[in-house]
Amino acid sequence: MAARPSFMTLPTELLEAIFLQLDPRSLIDVSLTAKHLKAITTDSPVIWRHYCLTRFKMWDPLHNISAKVAAPLSHVDWRALLIHRTRVRQDTRRLLNNILHTQQGRIQMINRVAGFGYDAKETLLDEYSCPDDADDVLARRYYANAILERIQREMAIHVWRDLYSGKNVPIEVALGAYDIFTCTGDDVDLNVITRDIDDLAKAVERQHPRFKELSTREKASTLASFLRGQGFLGVSDSSYRALCNSFIGLALHSSAHESLPLISVAIYCALASRLGLDARPCGFLFHVYCLVYAPKDYNLDGEYKPTSSTDLNFMYLDPFRSTNEVEQTDLQRVLWEMGVPTSEHEAFLSPTGTREIVLRTARNIMNSVQTIRQNEAGPYGIHATWLNAYPDMDNAFYATIWAMLMLGPREEEDATGISNRSTRRRQYLPYLLEHFQTHYPWDVTLLEEHVVPLFSNQPEGQRLLAFVYSMQTMDNTRKPVNRRSERTKDVKFKIGQLFKHKRYHYEGVITGWDTTCDAGEEWIQHMGVDRLAHGRHQSFYHVLVCDKSVRYVAEENISPATPLQQPSEAMLKLAGRHFKRWDEENHVFVSNVRDEYPDD
Repeated sequence: MAARPSFMTLPTELLEAIFLQLDPRSLIDVSLTAKHLKAITTDSPVIWRHYCLTRFKMWDPLHNISAKVAAPLSHVDWRALLIHRTRVRQDTRRLLNNILHTQQGRIQMINRVAGFGYDAKETLLDEYSCPDDADDVLARRYYANAILERIQREMAIHVWRDLYSGKNVPIEVALGAYDIFTCTGDDVDLNVITRDIDDLAKAVERQHPRFKELSTREKASTLASFLRGQGFLGVSDSSYRALCNSFIGLALHSSAHESLPLISVAIYCALASRLGLDARPCGFLFHVYCLVYAPKDYNLDGEYKPTSSTDLNFMYLDPFRSTNEVEQTDLQRVLWEMGVPTSEHEAFLSPTGTREIVLRTARNIMNSVQTIRQNEAGPYGIHATWLNAYPDMDNAFYATIWAMLMLGPREEEDATGISNRSTRRRQYLPYLLEHFQTHYPWDVTLLEEHVVPLFSNQPEGQRLLAFVYSMQTMDNTRKPVNRRSERTKDVKFKIGQLFKHKRYHYEGVITGWDTTCDAGEEWIQHMGVDRLAHGRHQSFYHVLVCDKSVRYVAEENISPATPLQQPSEAMLKLAGRHFKRWDEENHVFVSNVRDEYPDD
C-alpha cells in the first residue's frame, strides 16, 4: 500500500510560502511541532525579515532599514528587530492610555513615547484614526497627534542643529524640516520629500535620455522647462503670501505645486544635483534666483577651455518665472535702481548657503502668519482662523522661532562676542516660551537639551534651567483635588460647559474653576476686574477658547450654550486636551481631568 502524502514532504520553498501567511504567534506554535519545521520557521531569518517589512512600514532613521534590507540575511537579527518594534507598539499604546487616564506624569510619558521616534509613528496614526464612537475619541486623537508632532519637531531640530554645525545637509532636507515640524500624516516625512525629487530626476532622464550629453546652458534650460511642464509655475500674485507656499514638501506633493521663488529655486537645485548639474541659490534682494555653474575648464556651451583660474563660468536663471537665462547686467541694474551701493552688489549676486535659505524661509513664514492674522481677525481679535490654515499657523510660527534659535549667528560671523550673539537670540525667547507654555508643554526636554545650552553663562540660562525644573516638578506632582461642597455652592458652571462670552462673543469651554478670582493683584487691576458687577468676589473659570488661547473668565461673563448650539469644528479639535468626547445627550464635554475635578 502506498504511503499517504505527508505535509512534511512538501518542498521547503512551498512550506515557507505557507508559513509566511501565519502571524508570529501561530508561527512559533508550529515551530514547536518538529525540528524540521523549526528550522524553516523560527530559525529562518527570511521569515522574520518578512514580518518586519510587512507589519511595519515606518522606521526610525536610526535603524537605517534600507541598508539592513540590502545587507546579507545573516548580518541582521531580524527576529530581535521584530520583537523590538512589537514592544514599541505595545508600550506606545500603554503609555497613551496612561496619558489619557491621569494628568500626573503626562509630560514625562509623552516624552517616553517620543523617545521611540518614528518607530511609534504607525501606532500613533492608528490611534489618531480611532472610531468616531470611541469613548475617548477626542482625547485619543488629540494626544496621539500631539506626540507625533513632538517626535517630528525633534527630528526637525536635529536637522537644523546639524546644518548649524557645518554638516552637509541637502537643501531639500533642511527646508523639509519645516514640513515635519508643522504637519503630521502618512506622507509627512523627509524620506517622502527625497523620494519625490528622486522621482522627478528619473522622469527627466526618461524624457531626455541624452540629458547628460547637453551643455550646461542646455541642461539648465531643459530642467527649467521640465519643471514648468510638470506644473511648477510658481504662484499667482493673489495667493503669494499663502502659508503653504513656503513648504517644500507641500509644493512637491500638491497637484498645483504652488510655491514662493525660494522654494522653486530649492526644488530646481535639489533636482539639478541628482542630474549632475551644479545649481545653487542666489539670495537676491526680494527674490531668489539660481546660479548655474559650468564644470571646471568648460564654458556654459560645453566648450573645453582649460584655465588655471579656479573661477567657474556661470549663468543666472529664474525657474519661478521662466526658462530663460537672466543677464547679470539686468540684475545689477535692478540693484542700482534700488539704491544698493556697487560695493554691496557682489553679496546679492553670489551663491547663498543653505543655512541662510532656511532663515530666509523662516522670515517668509512669519510674514505669511502675520498677514493671515491681520486680514482674517474677528471683530474682537478672537477667531478660529487657524483651523482652515494649512499648515497650522501656530506650529508654523513655532517652527520659525526654533529655526532662528538653532541657526543663529556663528562665532566666525559675529565678531562682537558671545554676549551679543546671546542678545540676538534673546529676542526670540519670549515668543518661544509663550508658545511652549500655551501649546507645547511636553517640549520641556527639547528646551532643556537645545535652548538652555545656547544661553550658558548667561542669566537666561539659569532662569531657563529653573523653569525646566519647575515644569518637571509640576508634571510629577498630583493635581490638587477640587471637590464640590458647601464651599463651592456658588460655582454655577461645571467642567465641560460650552459657552459664549457675553462681551466678546467667543466660543469657549470650561476647564477649571475657582470660587473667587485667584489671579494676582496686578492682573486684577489691569483687567479691571473690580469694575465688573460682582467684582472679584464671584466664581472665575479657566477656559479654553476656539482660537487656542487659555483665558480666565468671570462667571457673569459666561453665557452657557443652548441645547441647539453645537461645538464648532475648531472647539472639537482642541477639546481633546481636557475632554474625552462630546456628550450630545447632556450637551457637555466629558471630562478627562477627573483626578482634579472628580465631581464635575
